[in-house]
Amino acid sequence: MKKNSPITRALVFAGLIMSPLSHADGLFGSGHYSAGISNIRDLTVPREAGFIYEQYNIYYSASKLTDSSGNTLTSEGHYNVLAIAPTFIWVTEQQLLGARYAFTVNPLLVDTEASGGDASGVGDLFVQPLWLGWQAPQYDINFGLGVYAPTGNSDVTLDLWTLQLQTAGYYYLMEGAGALMLAVTYEAHTESDSTKVTPGDHISLEYGYSQYLTQQLEVGIRGYSQWQVESDDITDRHDKINEALNTSIGAKSQVHGVGVSVGYWVNGNWNITANAATEFKSKARIEGESYSLNITYLPKAIF
Repeated sequence: MKKNSPITRALVFAGLIMSPLSHADGLFGSGHYSAGISNIRDLTVPREAGFIYEQYNIYYSASKLTDSSGNTLTSEGHYNVLAIAPTFIWVTEQQLLGARYAFTVNPLLVDTEASGGDASGVGDLFVQPLWLGWQAPQYDINFGLGVYAPTGNSDVTLDLWTLQLQTAGYYYLMEGAGALMLAVTYEAHTESDSTKVTPGDHISLEYGYSQYLTQQLEVGIRGYSQWQVESDDITDRHDKINEALNTSIGAKSQVHGVGVSVGYWVNGNWNITANAATEFKSKARIEGESYSLNITYLPKAIF
């Protein structure tokens, strides 16, 4: 029997991964949560009660696909995502377990362009009904519990439910001008109704440092790592492809990234922050660069 060449394996695997529907299959290794997209200080419950609006404008681009050992399968395909994620935050006057209580609602609009075809529409909805912040002058400790619902259009939904648990800690320096951030996010996924694939759970580690140079200008450095803690529960079809082509569809994935952040308060109500990150040392997934231009509006001016 003639053995399949590495090029053949790469082309078949890339065809699966780079198609828009592969996201729903959980085949390219990512979950619902996107590390490195939010602003460095966004993972803490705001200290002032009231409504806050944030809009994440996201662009992700990748052409590199790696196998379970981190070897490059192909760098010829492309996968580009443009997304708008309006986020509605309500910080209450109430306390729960001694913490400030808030909740968020985060719909999504997404447009994907891939080697296997394009897709666009309304993405999955994230609701975080429980967001708690224990706050002191020099530190914050935060805990959030939320869920991603498969409410998106058929072309862009992951078509599965994800439970998200997140904890984030901040340590403040120079009377709050500097902030060290460390956050851990855990995602538990259900089976996709349409593909019968259950992606392995994910854990994401984010870290960073934010520094205000003036009252309005903020700069920061950040990094993240994301791992699957278990392999995807794939279908017999994918198992047969793996056996025939010696591929690793559904293997545990990982990726790491580093980036920078620059933010500016136009006035006491409006903030614009740009984030950029590049990924490295991925396994069993795509690897690329992410960019976000985030807008924050506070009805009550902070200065």
